[in-house]
Amino acid sequence: MAFNCFLKGDEMGIRILTDSVADIPKEIAKELNIEILPLTVNFEDGSYKDNVEISNEEFYEKLKIAKNLPTTSQISPGDFIEAFKKITQNGEEVIAILMSSRLSGTYNSAVTAKDYLKNEEITVIDSSLVTFTQGLMVIKAARMALKGCSKSEIVDKIVYMKENMECKFIIEDIDYLKKGGRLTSSQALMSKLLNIKPILTIEDGRVVFESKVRGKKRAIKWVINWLKTNDFKLEEKTIGLFHSNNKQYLMELHEELIKNFGVREIIEAKVGAVVGTHAGPGCIAIALIK
Repeated sequence: MAFNCFLKGDEMGIRILTDSVADIPKEIAKELNIEILPLTVNFEDGSYKDNVEISNEEFYEKLKIAKNLPTTSQISPGDFIEAFKKITQNGEEVIAILMSSRLSGTYNSAVTAKDYLKNEEITVIDSSLVTFTQGLMVIKAARMALKGCSKSEIVDKIVYMKENMECKFIIEDIDYLKKGGRLTSSQALMSKLLNIKPILTIEDGRVVFESKVRGKKRAIKWVINWLKTNDFKLEEKTIGLFHSNNKQYLMELHEELIKNFGVREIIEAKVGAVVGTHAGPGCIAIALIK
């Protein structure tokens, strides 16, 4: 994956920062030197830093037995101030790519921190995305930063991705949409009786319903048909596949992609506590640049 970038001797290095909602696998974050700040997930028995004080596996186990949906808390301006100062004092610029401002106050916290520090070496971007759709953007930016691309080149690419990202989520457990207020009790009951699998997408920074399909196999077929109908050239693309504790179902989608398309690169990730709270266990998703 080549970029026509190089770092001049008098230019600062660039560090990419994001929040834990991006759901970037730890090994990739380490490899690409991505700084990740955690949101907090609040259960009745206490609060935990996402993927720091509670693992994905522990989160889904607690979610199964929780009487009420956990809540989540945004990253504070103070946490951003500390992270920004650490990076810039190390002689690097920082580009923060954060979850949709329509779904959390995390982006606004980062803007508050930047304004407080009055540091032009800090760039804060609202991805208008969540989970690994946001993660793909962060990975691309981090790869470009390691190749020596300039801040303007990276920001231009992020803006392009923000405007052209496509994603589809297949929801397995209707109950979590009901608990989150997206479905009424009667809608949820009817959907369960008919084995309906809602398909969601992201529009203007919000998660919205796109379609509904009866059965898991048909839901995967819907995604494959959507890709074919839109004539996406997957041999030229990096595909993000991600799941909320349902690797087996995700692999069914993975196999169908390989069977039907020549895919350049597939990166897999696991949905963490923040989005997992609302999607529930069993969800699978795909993201790519259209």
